[in-house]
Amino acid sequence: MSVAVMLTGVEAHRIRRFEVCGLLKPARTEARQRLYSDPEIELIKEIAKLENEGINMEGAKAILAIRRGERK
Repeated sequence: MSVAVMLTGVEAHRIRRFEVCGLLKPARTEARQRLYSDPEIELIKEIAKLENEGINMEGAKAILAIRRGERK
């Protein structure tokens, strides 16, 4: 988690909230430590940017789905 915070500038509690809301699903070690891939680091930055623009988590989910070409 501390590396993700360092790489993104996003506070740990916000990253955990992104995970709780279903926007992230990091891999975990046997000790349950979160492991974030490079694309997930970029996703954290993208979600934080949306949140900073006033978009709530449900709105962020919808925007990300549209960007990926997914349908609800």
